[in-house]
Formats: sequence, structure tokens, C-alpha cells
Amino acid sequence: MKFKNFSFLLVAGLLSTTAITIFSCKKDENKPAPSVSLSAATFSGKTGETASVTATVVAPEGLKSLKITKYLGTDVDATYGTAGTKTVTDLSHTESYLLNGEGLTTPVRFKFTAEDNKGQIGSADFIVTTEASVGYLLTTFNWQWKSKIGKVFAADPGETEQILDCEKDNIYSFKADGTYTLDYGAITGTGGGTCDFDGFRAPTTWTLNAGETELTIKAVNVFDPTDIQTEVYKITSATTASMKSTQTVDLTVFGGIVYDWKFEWTAKPK
Repeated sequence: MKFKNFSFLLVAGLLSTTAITIFSCKKDENKPAPSVSLSAATFSGKTGETASVTATVVAPEGLKSLKITKYLGTDVDATYGTAGTKTVTDLSHTESYLLNGEGLTTPVRFKFTAEDNKGQIGSADFIVTTEASVGYLLTTFNWQWKSKIGKVFAADPGETEQILDCEKDNIYSFKADGTYTLDYGAITGTGGGTCDFDGFRAPTTWTLNAGETELTIKAVNVFDPTDIQTEVYKITSATTASMKSTQTVDLTVFGGIVYDWKFEWTAKPK
């Protein structure tokens, strides 16, 4: 009888131990895969701006690695990190990206993939879309006058095209250091209007206001350095193909009027 009781207790103990072990294993198996949360899922901005995102990882099994892979559209950008991927081991990581021309034709994506010590993974994506800033457009392309429409006299029936043949081949080249050059082209020094004075003023500097709505161009009289000409163009639109602007032109000294002329520029490869 005592032997049977002992055997019963032994079996019960073994079953209890087995149950605890199984429960413990199941409990271990139920630990979740790592998760990655981002401070933002997307960023939209202009060239020259900086996108920044912080990835935070929760890894109950411990973090083995956090890999950041950069994509241009659907293709891995092999110039980033090592063959397109950067690896860190911190539970929190901030990634910064300077928006530039590569993002104008396709979104830029950063994929954050966390792997824990058991090989489980979790991931999240940060997508950057880029728009060209006016400053980027000005310095990336050369700009040629295509049209200038306005009025000279109050009696004029309406606005008309005022661009001269000798102005149609004028090309502005804006540089990142704030200087610019002006190529008057093959037709220069003749044709009337401003063309008769081509080269009398030397280009000096250009600036944009903070909102990129005003382009200011300065030039100096080659015979009198104190005589500085300032032209302000109010930009109404700008793309990789063309730019439109207005300029207040004062012709009162010639018997004309003050009027806002409309200028259209065409982008040319540098």
C-alpha cells in the first residue's frame, strides 16, 4: 500500500514538473518579435532641407541588430552604408537625410529592420518625397529669357511682347556662392533698347528671400563702382523646365510708366 502511494506521488511529481517545463517553454515561445516605431512615417520637403527620424526598438528577446537600408524607389542605393545598408545595435537611432536632386524623380525610402537574439524580425519604413527649391533650380540649370510682356506707355491698348531679338540669347548662370554670370550671346551691343549697353554693367551677386519668392540680381557699372543696379524679380512659378516672374519696370525717365512686366525664363543644361 505504501509502495503504491509512493509510486502515485512520484508520478504526480513528474507530471507536475513536466507541466511546469512545458508551460515554461510555451511562455518562452510566446515572447513577441521585436517592433520598430518611428517618430514619423513620412517627410516632404524641398532640396536643401533635412529630414530626421528616430527609430525606437522594443525587443523582449534582446536586440541583435538594427539595419537601415536606403532605397531610391524600389532599388537599393548601394552608395549608402555598406552596399546600401547601415547596421547599428542601439535600441534608439536617429537618421538624418539632406534632401537633394536624387529624390526629385523617385521617393527615397529608409527601411529599419530589427532582429532579436532568436532571429525574429520587425520593420518599419520612412519615406521622403522631395520638391525642387528655387535655389536648387537656379544653380542646377542656366536660364535664358524667353519672353517679357508689359506696357511702355499709359496709352498702350494692352500688354505686348517686349523682348528684343538681341535679348533672346541672353543666358544667366547662377552659382552656389551667390555670384552669377551673364552671357549676352552672339547678338549683342546692337538692336536698340538695353542691348546697346550690353557689357556696360558687370554681374555681381544674386540672392533669394527666405520664402524663395523674390530673386534679387545686382550688377555694377564698369566705369563707376558706386553705381550699382538692382533688379528684383518676383517669382510666380519655377520648374525644371521654366520659371515665371514679374518685375516692376520704371520707364518714367523716358516718358513711360511704372508697370509690372512678366518675364518667362527657359532652363538650359549647364
